[in-house]
Amino acid sequence: MKKILDLNDLMVEQLRELYDAEIQLVPFLEKMRLLATNHLLVKLITKYQRTTDDNHWVLKQVFNDLFMQKRGEKNAAVRLMEDQTLEILERCATPEVKDAAIIISLQHIMHFKIASYGAVATYANIMGLYGDASKLHMLVELEKKIDRQLAMLADGEVDRKAFNYQLN
Repeated sequence: MKKILDLNDLMVEQLRELYDAEIQLVPFLEKMRLLATNHLLVKLITKYQRTTDDNHWVLKQVFNDLFMQKRGEKNAAVRLMEDQTLEILERCATPEVKDAAIIISLQHIMHFKIASYGAVATYANIMGLYGDASKLHMLVELEKKIDRQLAMLADGEVDRKAFNYQLN
């Protein structure tokens, strides 16, 4: 592994990990969409699939701006979260509980990405890469928006159905 000598090296490594995460999320999100039973959750996952695809293209633009290769790092954290999600979903006894588990799992991944995109946006800003910082900050906001929509769906409907199923 290459030594990380400065903030630029750290930013590039983090960007490569984010790029890998966006690519690996494509088949995972499709699995989640097919496993979800709540129609609003299915719509939000479909929306998040488009967001993930958009994030992928924005990252390509950033790498082009930096004249850097986009491949090279693997995102082990997102891979572990995906594996954990699949293991948890196998143990869910009802579709209602499975939908709740899908939401929290997606939020775990989103929060990781929000922190990562926020950090690299800050690094780009510090280094005077204002255009790239703006693009990366936009990705933070897109992730936050879908996270809020998932939270509202969970609180307003999905989690309550999972809880009420237990009472019946």
